[in-house]
Amino acid sequence: MSAPVVVTGIGVVSPFGWTAEAFWDGLVAGRSALAPVRRFASRAPGRLSGEVPARATGELARSPVGRRMDWTSLMALGACRLALADAGLAADAVPGERMSLALGSAYGNLQETATFLDRLFARGIGNPLLFPNMVFNAPLSYVSIELGIRGETSMLSMLEVSGEAAIAWGVDAVASGRADACLAGGVDELGEVLHRVLEAGGELAAGAPRPFGADADGVATGEGAGVLVLERLDDARARGARIHARIRAPLGCSVPAPVHGWPRDAAALAARLVPAVRDADAVFASASGSPSHDAIEAEALMRVTHAPVTALRGALGDFGAAGALVAAAAARAVAAGTIPPTLGLGAPRAALDVVRGTARQTPLRSAVVTGLARGGLVRMLRFDAV
Repeated sequence: MSAPVVVTGIGVVSPFGWTAEAFWDGLVAGRSALAPVRRFASRAPGRLSGEVPARATGELARSPVGRRMDWTSLMALGACRLALADAGLAADAVPGERMSLALGSAYGNLQETATFLDRLFARGIGNPLLFPNMVFNAPLSYVSIELGIRGETSMLSMLEVSGEAAIAWGVDAVASGRADACLAGGVDELGEVLHRVLEAGGELAAGAPRPFGADADGVATGEGAGVLVLERLDDARARGARIHARIRAPLGCSVPAPVHGWPRDAAALAARLVPAVRDADAVFASASGSPSHDAIEAEALMRVTHAPVTALRGALGDFGAAGALVAAAAARAVAAGTIPPTLGLGAPRAALDVVRGTARQTPLRSAVVTGLARGGLVRMLRFDAV
């Protein structure tokens, strides 16, 4: 029999800054963290993006190998340290073999990988010190070393639901007793190659993205890391931990869709959403400003819920692990009784009760994160009040 699992810690590294408080305050205030691209400004004139402020590696990495840590791994480590602090757990409070770690990422380390390959193609040899960072599970390894985690670990890549998938893995690890606690979430970085691919495909918004908007024309790129500390309810209560929310057994499924495209059958998607969404008090959707994605999600949600709906990627930008940050917001929303607004929305695409303008204060018994990926992957996370 599986045990109830709760969220006791939230750590977020976002374009709003390196704290969960800055992240939450920015969302609730209805502020956008998007700004003109800085990292490769000459290659992206006029484009908006959600870039995380710079942070020195030495402030977070304490092991000798940490000095070579890449940006993706650094954001992941930062979110994990923040989550542990929020949970009131020292890194060694849980025996290393009983602590698990699950991270999701759609693309991993983009910047150093591109740099390494550019040099390799130009000169026939790359910087060997960069090569270890190209391995997809480098963030998992760095965080495990830094925090002394020796339990089960997993690095997942499931496109746009990578963050949700990692959290689902963590819930199962704790509920089944394979771990006493798990750091679970996602991380992705902004890279020039991905940005240019999206631009060439006509997927970037001309200005600010408009999730669920009838005039939506594309997404803005972004980056960040979001991590939750997951524990069994009885264990959390025994140590007097503050509990943000209970997380129910996640729901995963798929619906028919082109291999590299969004689902087209709203009825099929709606049928999959019903178990998680039908009695939810709030829905944190994955709408990003992509016209084809947002249209199918809006139509499916309209068929199954009258609950308030919000979409946060208009404030953060869109990236593979963005769902982990949305999950952090949903868990916080249940505890605070507050639904952050959707930014950039003019005329809504469908007759949804989209929260916009200002945050909505309302008691929340439950909030559901709906994650949708290309190829028809669906991952849903439900957070309940405790």
